[in-house]
Amino acid sequence: MQGQDRQGLKGKFRRRVAACAVFLAIAVAGGAVSAVPATAAAVPATVNPLPSVDPISDPTNYSVLVNKSRPLNPASYAPSDLVNARGSGQYMRAEAAAWLNGLFQGAADAGTGGLSIVSGYRSYAQQQQVYAYYVSIYGQAYADTISARPGYSEHQTGLAMDIGNAAGSCGLSTCFGDTAAGKWVAANAHKYGFIVRYPNGYTGTTGYSYEPWHLRYVGVALATDMNRRGFPTLEQYFAGNTAVAASIKSGADLVAADASGRLLRYPATAAGGYMGAVQIGSGWTGLKQAFVVDWDIDGVYDLLAQWNNGTLGVFRGLPGGGFAGQVIVGDGGWDRMTITVGKWTHADGRPGVVGYFPDGVLRYYPNTFGGALSNPRTIGTGWNGMELTIADWEGDGANDILARTPSGSLINYRGDGWAGFYGPATTVGTGWQYMRVLAPSFGLTGAGTRGITAQTADGNLYNYGLGRGQWTTYGQVGSGWSNLKLFK
Repeated sequence: MQGQDRQGLKGKFRRRVAACAVFLAIAVAGGAVSAVPATAAAVPATVNPLPSVDPISDPTNYSVLVNKSRPLNPASYAPSDLVNARGSGQYMRAEAAAWLNGLFQGAADAGTGGLSIVSGYRSYAQQQQVYAYYVSIYGQAYADTISARPGYSEHQTGLAMDIGNAAGSCGLSTCFGDTAAGKWVAANAHKYGFIVRYPNGYTGTTGYSYEPWHLRYVGVALATDMNRRGFPTLEQYFAGNTAVAASIKSGADLVAADASGRLLRYPATAAGGYMGAVQIGSGWTGLKQAFVVDWDIDGVYDLLAQWNNGTLGVFRGLPGGGFAGQVIVGDGGWDRMTITVGKWTHADGRPGVVGYFPDGVLRYYPNTFGGALSNPRTIGTGWNGMELTIADWEGDGANDILARTPSGSLINYRGDGWAGFYGPATTVGTGWQYMRVLAPSFGLTGAGTRGITAQTADGNLYNYGLGRGQWTTYGQVGSGWSNLKLFK
């Protein structure tokens, strides 16, 4: 709310191989995606993406972070796409207003009694007046907990809206959070790209008192990512990248080794592509495959290497850059295994390994202590010939396994979150036999987005956006990768 009149004031997101020219005719339509036209996502928690990312300052970005220490720049910023939200006389940016319509309809359909609009966009000048009013009544110290200073207000972004019950009860009061509508909004706002910006118990983090009525549009991808990863505030989500000086800085970056063993990082761009290679290591010959993973969950990416000599080793990323020496976490026979890496059960806080020997028996190897793997558990049989990628296809916070068959079908085996599977397997794509590697990506096409970056046999890279049980976007993001071993 940040300074709107209220009741109970003190109470308160290049072409397919030559053999198949129709490869690019991908249909992205909320179902299976096919590398050839047959039948045409939610950060999967695959390989444990970094817990935070750098704050966004661009006031036109839907994910912009505005708070007491981060003013708008320029301070007089005014959005250019304001619309009258639901004919209420209160304004929002067009995209936010469109999603607000959906949220209001969802609340009505859920039998909550419905919602009403209270206060939307406020200009710099309007916020000056509002803030001065509260200072005159309560003094500056208390006014600062309930109202933003001009230039520091979320309402000025055009992305914030104060709401209430349709019947008018608990208007702009903390009791709104206890009503049917308030509870529904808290549980479902993320599905429409909104968050409750100032949740209960986080005044020390946000600087503002509990405001269950103050919604902020951040986009569906970011709101969903915050929800499924348990970030209650934007301040915590945009806590700053603890790996800012580390060799691997982002879940969107790609890592690869070339034929000479050089370890290369390709930084992601803000436009959904990759910049030129930065060498971050050497001596990486003899790999079967490798993974980028926060093995010891310290917020800095590590590397897990599966070597052709049968060992499995971790190189811990150092906060200041570079990697520590290899620690062997599995010894003997790993060259014969097909594996994937990720957080496979809620019971284990660290990512582990799922894989099988030629016998096709699928086993889960827990990473219990951030070092050597613990004894395996059998979780399935008959997996012979499958290529494996852990990804949260359903977007429900429990990782699944995307298995690619020799014939090119991509099948989702839904994980139950407790090292097992739930429900029947479903085919989510065909024609994937042309892909060499499937690597999860996080934030490549915007804050909170996730996807699969696929490397084709002829060296092209394509990104497939992941939603909730569906593919969302598709596009080529690189070429010339034929001689590079892409880390998953």
